[in-house]
Amino acid sequence: MLALRITNIKEAMRLLLDKNETAFDSFLLAEASFTTYAQMTIDGHFHPEFYSAAELDDMKREAEEAGRVFSTQMIRWAQAKSQCFEFIKGTHTPLRFLITLYLAEENIVRFLAGVDTTLKAGDIAGLSLNLKYDGSNLVCTCAASLNIFSTDRSVEHAWDAMVRKFFDKYNISYEEM
Repeated sequence: MLALRITNIKEAMRLLLDKNETAFDSFLLAEASFTTYAQMTIDGHFHPEFYSAAELDDMKREAEEAGRVFSTQMIRWAQAKSQCFEFIKGTHTPLRFLITLYLAEENIVRFLAGVDTTLKAGDIAGLSLNLKYDGSNLVCTCAASLNIFSTDRSVEHAWDAMVRKFFDKYNISYEEM
């Protein structure tokens, strides 16, 4: 597991929350919790029963056309970020927040194609980014969880390297902890 202290919090938050930025949009949202004058928590687990069968079919078709897997487990970060931004915007910095994101299914397949491992996509329970702000520090911890027992740590090490590469690509400065 990798832990990174984000050194330019303002830039990282811009990439995370700005409606014109897409860096984190394809990640799946497990949970987000923000504390300002009150606390807001979003459970990112998808509730398909909210939609009609026709709406679900449209969503599946749109996902396929965009080359994405339609997740029936969690929503995309892109679907929640504007509500999160609206809650924390203003003159005061949030007291704290925690955002847990997962790599989407279609990206797990792409990710594994570049990893020297015998593990398959179905063996991966999740590849997560946990972004935790405590009022002064923003820390990202990465985790790889498996559906099976394995002593093979190649996926975990490759995920840590991929997160560093992702941060470097978007100029998110960090220090390893």
